[in-house]
Amino acid sequence: MRIELKIEHEIDSDQHDQITSLRNKSFPDAPRERSYFKQLPHFRLLAEDNGILAGHLGVDHRIIRVGGTILSIFGVIDLFVSDQHQGKGIATSLLAQITELAEQKGIDFLLLHAVDGRLYLKNGFRVISPYLKSLWLCDFENYGVGIERLDNIIYIKSTSDKAWPDGTVDIMGYLF
Repeated sequence: MRIELKIEHEIDSDQHDQITSLRNKSFPDAPRERSYFKQLPHFRLLAEDNGILAGHLGVDHRIIRVGGTILSIFGVIDLFVSDQHQGKGIATSLLAQITELAEQKGIDFLLLHAVDGRLYLKNGFRVISPYLKSLWLCDFENYGVGIERLDNIIYIKSTSDKAWPDGTVDIMGYLF
């Protein structure tokens, strides 16, 4: 198993096709004819087994505001592992690699949203229930900025010595 960091513009059409196929199998309720859900990530971690995509983790690097505090984050997007490769620690390896990179690069937190957070809790994340301000996007259309309370679906992990501040979370873009 090999995990490679790929900047978005370095991903070729065959890799995009593999990502799209595996993404749609992993999220059958939200299929897309593209390798991402709302917007292209800045980079991806691709886990490959003999040239076959086994796992994927997309990352958005962003500055956000929580209350009056500015934070640098990696937003985790579309973490998935193929059925054949589940139970082999690939998702945990992807999360460990992005955590290590964030720590090396001075990123304050990892942030994601998930309905089922058991994997994230096992990997050092904690759940929060903030008011969240974000850009509402759907299928290449901007519906404006909204604020909503998101109970028990936002997960954060510290990758610095900073404490998570109180206040509304303005992610300054779409919710990954």
